[in-house]
Amino acid sequence: MVPFSKGMKALSIVAAILMTGLTATIVNAMSGEQQLAPGEIIASIEAEAPANTFTGNAGVRDCNPVIGCSGGKKAGDLWGGSSMNFNNVEVPVAGVYTLKMTYISGDPRPITVTVNAGEAETYSPPKTADWDTLGTYDFEVLLQQGANTIKFDDNGGWAPDLDKIELSAAGEPGNGGGGEVIASIEGEAPANTFTGNAGVWDCNPAIGCSGGKKAGNIWGGSSVNFNNVEAPAAGVYTLKLYYISGDPRPVNVTVNGGEAQPLSPPKTANWDTLGTYEFEVLLQQGANTIKFDDNGGWSPDIDRIELISADSSGEEPDNDGAIGDIGAKVRSSKFGHTVVTEHQKGVSVSNDNYTITYNTESGLAAYAWNGKTIATGVYSSVQLDQSVTSKQYAKHLFTMDSMKKIHDAHGKGVEITIENKQDGLPTMQQIYRVYDGKPYFLVSQKLSGSTELSTNDMAPIVIQSKGAVDIGKYADNRVLITPYDNDSWSRYQARTINTFLNNSNYVSSELTAIYDNDSRNGLVIGSVTHDTWKTGVYWSGSNDRLDKLKVYGGFTSQTSTHDSLSHGKITGTILTSPQIFVGYYEDYRDGLEGYGQTNAEVAPPLDFGRGVPSGVPVGWNSWGAYDSHLSYDKVVEVSNFFKENLQNASFNNKGNIYINLDSYWDNMTSQQLKDVAALIKKNGQKPGIYYSPFVYWGNNMSQQVEGTNGAYTYGDLVLKDENGNILPTVDGAYAIDPTHPAAKQRIDYYFNQFKAYGFEYIKIDFLSHGSFEGKHYDSSVQTGIQAYNQGMAYVNKALDGNMFISASIAPLFPSQYAHARRISCDVDGTLGQTEYQLNNLTYGWWQNGTIYRYTDPDYMALVKGGSLSAAQTRVNAAAISGTVYLNSDDVSNPTAQTYMKTLLTNPRVNAVALMGKAFTPVEGNTGTNATDQFVLKDKKDYYLAVFNYTQDNVVKTIDLARAGIPAGSKLTVTDLWTNESRTRSTNEPFTINLGAAQSVLYKITVK
Repeated sequence: MVPFSKGMKALSIVAAILMTGLTATIVNAMSGEQQLAPGEIIASIEAEAPANTFTGNAGVRDCNPVIGCSGGKKAGDLWGGSSMNFNNVEVPVAGVYTLKMTYISGDPRPITVTVNAGEAETYSPPKTADWDTLGTYDFEVLLQQGANTIKFDDNGGWAPDLDKIELSAAGEPGNGGGGEVIASIEGEAPANTFTGNAGVWDCNPAIGCSGGKKAGNIWGGSSVNFNNVEAPAAGVYTLKLYYISGDPRPVNVTVNGGEAQPLSPPKTANWDTLGTYEFEVLLQQGANTIKFDDNGGWSPDIDRIELISADSSGEEPDNDGAIGDIGAKVRSSKFGHTVVTEHQKGVSVSNDNYTITYNTESGLAAYAWNGKTIATGVYSSVQLDQSVTSKQYAKHLFTMDSMKKIHDAHGKGVEITIENKQDGLPTMQQIYRVYDGKPYFLVSQKLSGSTELSTNDMAPIVIQSKGAVDIGKYADNRVLITPYDNDSWSRYQARTINTFLNNSNYVSSELTAIYDNDSRNGLVIGSVTHDTWKTGVYWSGSNDRLDKLKVYGGFTSQTSTHDSLSHGKITGTILTSPQIFVGYYEDYRDGLEGYGQTNAEVAPPLDFGRGVPSGVPVGWNSWGAYDSHLSYDKVVEVSNFFKENLQNASFNNKGNIYINLDSYWDNMTSQQLKDVAALIKKNGQKPGIYYSPFVYWGNNMSQQVEGTNGAYTYGDLVLKDENGNILPTVDGAYAIDPTHPAAKQRIDYYFNQFKAYGFEYIKIDFLSHGSFEGKHYDSSVQTGIQAYNQGMAYVNKALDGNMFISASIAPLFPSQYAHARRISCDVDGTLGQTEYQLNNLTYGWWQNGTIYRYTDPDYMALVKGGSLSAAQTRVNAAAISGTVYLNSDDVSNPTAQTYMKTLLTNPRVNAVALMGKAFTPVEGNTGTNATDQFVLKDKKDYYLAVFNYTQDNVVKTIDLARAGIPAGSKLTVTDLWTNESRTRSTNEPFTINLGAAQSVLYKITVK
């Protein structure tokens, strides 16, 4: 089971309860079936109690009488892999309890706590005044009814001496019990409504459903609504779900038509056993609707729900949230617009935008922009043999002499270093780089020791304190979750900030934005170095503020990064974390673009080579049209059709047009490939090709690797773990080790053919496989990203500037190896897939023109959209996305011919696409969906795209001021498809009638 530090929000505790997999009734200890008063002491157990057991060096020791240990004894010598167990710790009811540890620790020493052999949690109690003084430290633990075992260990280091522990009911005396059951509603309640297969069913009497009924058959797109759920006041409530689920089944919960929250209650013992599962919901005063649905799969049967008032206890801020007074100014120095001030107990550094304050007593930092504190209680951590945080070091040292003037691609500024020192620990440096005139700073972490160190978890930024990140606006607060790559139709998520996240799906990859969509004020945080680490951003929040934030190198997950192994460890006497961008902006969208530009300053986007024309690639790709049935004759037909109908009718870029062969080009012989490339060129076009350098689609590990003259087989080449086991397939393909010499010889073999045949464009696919963690041939490569960098650098070397490079399925970072990257996975041309692609534009537009020359919205398959309106919407979506502007239709299809001639020859729309600029979202509060309005400012003109993602007629209201168009202006609004114009004022209501699947693209000229 999982212990929790004092002051952690109730939502964290509830979620942790759920993670334990208990199906028995679990409640707050002060609101259970056996009532316990808040703060009531349940047990006081001495360290020397006979039932306790010890391992390693640890044991019962005499306590110096001046200390005043109760009983005159203590548990001591918890060091070097030692531990003590408090056994048979009895509590009357399962729930959350406060554990008060009485201890002695003359220097800062962490301690690891494990409850009932569950997940270990490391705490850092403050040092006591000396080794002759007792201290106390409170945290919360989740206990089962009856006997429990609570283990304290040193995690291989040094831990405090322990006098005793006390357990009390969670909450403070006098605060009120909380936990009152507000409502209990049966699954069969008359007010409930059902859809699909769901309905009221008899419940087996052996199960013991209250009322003898249940809501069942919630599968295949079914749901049950608990209607008219009355709450006495708006706020957060605990919802206890009584359910039956003999196998693990997820369920979606939606409150009042808001954002669906996927939950995964543990399976019950069998289909004749009730379980309970608790989570928190935000309700409005009065009647609420709580919907449970299966999201198209299978969900548990539901007996009833109980609504429980939130416990008001334990809400005081953790002391880690403040940095305290850093004392009087000692001296200051000014470097350009940056002022560094040394204080008696710390340092502050300011430029024209922000101030970083570091308290050298507490080891905590705070960040403020324009005089408003945005983040407090900031520290750093690293996972060595044990978790080490900057807070626990005895000394946090800063000297003015340690400052450095810097002048790099970001600008001029200063570098500030805090040096954390502690006997027995490696030196930890926290390094801040502050630039004149910039709204952001960079922070990193460096660890150094006299012996070799090893870690796969370095976090320059850690915050764990209620409300510690507060952006100051609370109308519609969001946190952006960025997918690692664009595989498996991944979507960005703009989740409400009031979300507890205990799932790796909700760790944002590389970056996040924490913002209020109403005001657009926001904090942007993300990695700007991508040579070693996969960076993750873990967070949770409540009350419109973040309570937890960890920005760390070492992120992996099977669902996000597709890794089957944990992140590789880096080793050496000096270890360096990723460098993290931190900036607060009046408009988070400016912050994301600034983040993209800062990354581009570290690793500029790929230049156009001598053989690559600059500008947006225009043309055709084979996959949407012919899939695996590509042939020589079909490509000839396509090339001829484009020559005769499109390329001289504005569908080109300065005369350049590409005809690109996707996967299954090897249906053709080598001679056919040469011939078709020659024909494409003869038709005034440029031939393109496809390859996946880091995957093997076969199963024959004895197969010889192409280009190696029989020296290697695929069994040599595929990526393995430390024990030599081949990693499992992802997307049906084995990962290839990019550092293996055979991988490079194979790349040379194919790329030399492509260049010799005259191909001038290459789509490289399934690149994420090259970033998987594993045991690499090159022993100096310790992480998947290091391998990926080596492999992609070799790809660039092999192509030698002769081709336009489009990365297809690929990590977002590193970005410097391709001219374009698809911002989404395959788009088949249907309306739903166009909306999916535009979700990726809604939250990923900032990549265009910063880290990539162009963002690729995938091809325009027009016929598959069904109607002409849906096909036109597909073209609009591609034109505003940054863009690689490729069609993918079967030219032998008469409807396709009509759509292509109608929709690909509009010079005004094509001119928008040829700008190569991604439109900006008007709104950023759409969850996992796309916004329906996008805008682009180009010099004095504006462009506006508005979409209808439904098959119904809709009326869209446009807030021109919200779109950034100056108020009080006279406007000329031109429909780029019809070329019809009308004059209007920004003060007039602006509504647009859109038919099924329809969209519009306007040019707006301000007079």
